[in-house]
Amino acid sequence: MKVLFLTPWYPHRYDAMSGLFVRKHAQAIASQGVEVGVISIYHEASITHNEIADEMVNGVREVILYTKKSGIIGELNGLRQLWQYWHKQYGLPDVVHLNVLTKQGVFARWLQVNYNIPFVVMEHWSGYLPENGDYKGFMRKTLSQMILSHAKAVMPVSSKLMNAMKQCGLEHVNWQIVPNVVDDFFYDNDTTSHVCKDKFRFIHVSCFDNKAKNTLAIVEAVEQLSKQRNDFEMVMVGTGQDIFFTRCLSDNYKLESKGLIRFTGEQTPQQVKAWLDASDCFVLFSNYETAAVVLEEAAACGLPIISTPVGIAEELIDETTGHIVPAKNIKSLVEAMSDMIDNSKKYDKNKIREKAKKYSFDKIGHQLIEIYSDAIK
Repeated sequence: MKVLFLTPWYPHRYDAMSGLFVRKHAQAIASQGVEVGVISIYHEASITHNEIADEMVNGVREVILYTKKSGIIGELNGLRQLWQYWHKQYGLPDVVHLNVLTKQGVFARWLQVNYNIPFVVMEHWSGYLPENGDYKGFMRKTLSQMILSHAKAVMPVSSKLMNAMKQCGLEHVNWQIVPNVVDDFFYDNDTTSHVCKDKFRFIHVSCFDNKAKNTLAIVEAVEQLSKQRNDFEMVMVGTGQDIFFTRCLSDNYKLESKGLIRFTGEQTPQQVKAWLDASDCFVLFSNYETAAVVLEEAAACGLPIISTPVGIAEELIDETTGHIVPAKNIKSLVEAMSDMIDNSKKYDKNKIREKAKKYSFDKIGHQLIEIYSDAIK
């Protein structure tokens, strides 16, 4: 079987984290012995001439076109150029794995009509969620449904995203929920860590986009909890567009100097694993998520979780794995954090880790191959 990924989001030379979840899906399939390739476009205004980069990364053939920023016509021309290169070098795939609808979807449909290549759709986009609300416009909606009607399967990364897509009026006969993938090393039960601690440690990992992640509210929760007790700390891992404002709020409350918050900056996946292993509870207070792979990673490390009902939270969290708290309700978050400090020993790390095995490379890889096989029939 030959699988070709068609995606607007993918790691590239300017940003190694962009679309990392797509690369992991591709690698999960490649780990099952399937031939997998990816074509993607990166647009940058400073690029003066087109360049196609072609390399093999962990069993996946990645072909990326670097080109000057342009509109939809330029996008489609770029996809055509990529396809001509791919077709000449590597031949026809058996199935196209489309990530995200519209422009790339038009091209997937073109391949289906001209080469009789079936395609499936994997959707990660948060715009369908009512809390985001970016799925709008007659043309986008018409085009999205047209593309879906010709897809062999539609694969949202969570049931919450699937329900949001349905509420947006999108229809299909074959919905298949396919979660994001967790790197295998997160399941390693080696809890030795260079990161020491002397009190209960909460941890939050995100891209610090306050509109979605609500990181400012996490700082507020730490401040409110500190008025009741100081036998804890919150480690905030990552960076992003709102890290400055988050740190400013923390500085205003002097939380770092009090030893109640620390910011680590951007970390490698292996460093994130080390921080998770050295922590007692994971906290996610997002306003919306399509999946939240950080919840999967925290569970793979055996951590109990406090989360709002976003992404996969309601599929993963029950009385044995943590707390669900209402979005934007800081009082509820503070209460759940205090309860966790007092009662964290009731959570069985091994049972939490076992529950997270459904997000492994092996499980997701097998699930996708079954979907592709049905699409090819």
